[in-house]
Amino acid sequence: MKLTLDWNCVIEVEEQRPQADYVVDLINRHRQGQFEVALLAASASENSKSKRFPGNACFFETRVQSLGWHDLPLVPMPSIIGLSYIDCCYLVDDDVKFKRDMDALWSAIAPKVPRQPTEHLSTGTRLNDDAIQSEELSKWRNTWCDVISAYSHIHDGRDVFITNNTRDFQKIL
Repeated sequence: MKLTLDWNCVIEVEEQRPQADYVVDLINRHRQGQFEVALLAASASENSKSKRFPGNACFFETRVQSLGWHDLPLVPMPSIIGLSYIDCCYLVDDDVKFKRDMDALWSAIAPKVPRQPTEHLSTGTRLNDDAIQSEELSKWRNTWCDVISAYSHIHDGRDVFITNNTRDFQKIL
């Protein structure tokens, strides 16, 4: 069985929140060979506490290293200019299918959040790397990371997606 931990699981352990022991138990079971636990490459693109884009994958790698989780596999993500890191992504083969799948996931996870980043920017602000990485787009990036994380998990053929994000990952009938 292949389990995928989202970034909230990292935060849970770092901050010793109520679910931390369960996450650590899953990782211990991974190391005992009971199942595979992986982290998402998309987590490297998650907002920092300042609500800004991290800027490079070193921030992600440092946090993973400090938890002693450097041995966990990484679920790769699609390459998205301005939002992904070269060592953590792959090129999408079928752009039409990718867009269709992302639209379907966005509709299921965040139906009330506009999909286009330009819809979240102030009038007259151009969409460029600075805008993509700005605090102004932090809520959009957070939603985008949720959607791309789900996409990456599914695309990689994994079995169980583990998160405590009950706001965005609701039971979908």
